[in-house]
Amino acid sequence: MKVTRIFFLFFLMVLISCASTGEKKEEVKQAEVQEVSEAERYYSFAFEHMKHKNYNDAIPLLNKAIEADSSYVDAYLALRQVYLEVGDTTKALEICKKGIRCFSDPDSNRKMAKAIADLYAKMGEPQKAEQLFQKILKDYPKDANSYDLYASYLESQGRYDEALKSYEKAYELKPDDEGIAFRIGSFYFERGRYKEAVKFLEKAKQSFVDDIDIMKKLAECYSELGQNEKAIEEYKSIIKIIPKHVSSRIQIGNIYLKMRKYREAESYYKEALKIEPGNLSVYYQLVSLELTRKNLPGVKKYIAEGFSFDADDAILLALYGEYYYRLGLNYMQDKKWNPAIEEFQESARIWKTVKAKASDPKWIEYAQKGIINAEKNIREIKNIRW
Repeated sequence: MKVTRIFFLFFLMVLISCASTGEKKEEVKQAEVQEVSEAERYYSFAFEHMKHKNYNDAIPLLNKAIEADSSYVDAYLALRQVYLEVGDTTKALEICKKGIRCFSDPDSNRKMAKAIADLYAKMGEPQKAEQLFQKILKDYPKDANSYDLYASYLESQGRYDEALKSYEKAYELKPDDEGIAFRIGSFYFERGRYKEAVKFLEKAKQSFVDDIDIMKKLAECYSELGQNEKAIEEYKSIIKIIPKHVSSRIQIGNIYLKMRKYREAESYYKEALKIEPGNLSVYYQLVSLELTRKNLPGVKKYIAEGFSFDADDAILLALYGEYYYRLGLNYMQDKKWNPAIEEFQESARIWKTVKAKASDPKWIEYAQKGIINAEKNIREIKNIRW
């Protein structure tokens, strides 16, 4: 830990200076080392509680760290984060304002000022946040982290063009910072600009090799750009780290489905289903696979299995309507008019149920279009028969 190394060097300096100074000075220096070490010890204990989300246990330890060293900026920032986690924004702001009065060095002041500005933004006071950010940038025009945080703030406010300019300035000032590269990459990713996102996410991955979030975003970018093998490789890397990662298996299956490698797709979907037998998302994909294969018995099989877990699921119902609609098309092609009408009527009936039950507008629209097509086919058959 960087802080530990600093304290260790400080301790060595104290020892050297003690060899040529009086007894009183030695006692003062040793007391300073003891005070700082105590603060770090409390901070370390608190950090362990924070990792396990034991925030109520972390708060008194961080307060003790601050009591031991009132200029320990990391303790203030950690306590601010804990208060945010427990939903007490007022307390978070209070501890930041207390901290900024205790610091004499510019770096600590800058860190705390940025933390306060970020809190104003979270509290819905953008004017105060803006004023504080502008002061920080004026005082520290060459500080990449200030531009980075300001960019995050602008992005949260929906000021995307300004955010990108601030991210780019941060990256210009500190091009080797993989954290900044990750945030720019994520910015492009969220805007659907996958080609630009890849450039920065790949750079971020150089330092954060096992970061799942980076892998997932890279995989999706590669998939969107048609770089299917690279996407699969990223998802497989996630599975190596988290062997039971279901969503990565689903995504690999989806890519193979897109590539028309149906056996491979089915294999990964079934692996996902073994890990989570009741995962309806896997059943949606298996049904889609069988629809693509035009294997209607397979469609019916997986819908029935899905219904055994949730008989009222709107998406499964929508796909069930599709099953009957496809049956109707098959009968219509064979000029079996009565069975075709019956299947189209059944599909329309099911889709009307979907419209009543679904909350997702996409599936409501899907059902509505299905009803229109089914009723159109029924009219067409009746015209032919007559």
